[in-house]
Amino acid sequence: MAGIESYGVALPTLRLPTSAYVEAWGACAARGMKQKAFCAYDEDPVTLGIEASRQALARLTISVDISALFFGVTTPPFEEKPSASTLPTALFENAAVRVTEITGSPQAGVQALVSAVEYCMAGKNRYALAVAADAPIGPADASYEHALGAAAAAFIVGPNGGVARFEDSFSVTRETFGSRFRRHGDDTLSDLELRTRDSLASAQALGLEISGSKIGKVKRLALGADAGLMRGVGRALTLPDAETDALWSVIGDAGSASAPFALAAALDVARAEEKILCAGLGSGATGALLTAGKELSKRRRKGAKVAELIAGGKLVDYVTYLKHRRMLSSSFGGNG
Repeated sequence: MAGIESYGVALPTLRLPTSAYVEAWGACAARGMKQKAFCAYDEDPVTLGIEASRQALARLTISVDISALFFGVTTPPFEEKPSASTLPTALFENAAVRVTEITGSPQAGVQALVSAVEYCMAGKNRYALAVAADAPIGPADASYEHALGAAAAAFIVGPNGGVARFEDSFSVTRETFGSRFRRHGDDTLSDLELRTRDSLASAQALGLEISGSKIGKVKRLALGADAGLMRGVGRALTLPDAETDALWSVIGDAGSASAPFALAAALDVARAEEKILCAGLGSGATGALLTAGKELSKRRRKGAKVAELIAGGKLVDYVTYLKHRRMLSSSFGGNG
């Protein structure tokens, strides 16, 4: 058996309200979004991942030897030189840590968590750190840029699963065309905006996998999905009665961190023995089924809650947003 022993989250302080897009562009293309979190000029997925990991480490009640780190991210600062190597350097004195960087789709965060669990299950008394952090970027004049936000979540995985026991994982893979891709060497996402409803199809495919397993009653869904998908995702996953937190509306699309961040929000309020399905969608789907542990209520007393981080942000105007995202300077790949 293995599972989550501790968890932590991080959000950038800066927030951009939907009204800023309405004032600048006449409309906001991110329907259902109220505001989003975004990185300041000196923040990126690595800095967010380090902060979330520190929160997770501070919540531990015992000292553990973490021997592996799995980093799920679609927008790492470097294409060559593992961005994940910065995390153990900042967090641990011990250099004997296996580091694996998982990228390529919004599934990466959940894949990092599942990989950490599988690593711990493969050996006796192993501990690993799974980090999901992201800050996807689009061109300033692209409508899909409106939804892009940032967040991070970190999970210490070990042999006991005091916070949440791992029950099972589910995976489906689908080729997608026309939505959310970034070619090698590009700084920003592209989206041909061919509305093929890829995310819904991936959720339905994952639902077929889930329906073939006897998983029992799932209380909560932790998903990275927009407002439109949220309305039907429970049925698509064959779990219509599960509660779903629509965090997308208040933090934006945080890429590979969206579903893990929602998992942390679920752990903030879950009761012992409640089942949670965490699923990342994009070119297929990866799902992790967990059961809240008996130590959860005790271990979450310390550290920041998701709701507190969301409420603690600072609203800024659109020009300030462009400056922090370096979209006004051609030196940083912007449109200036």
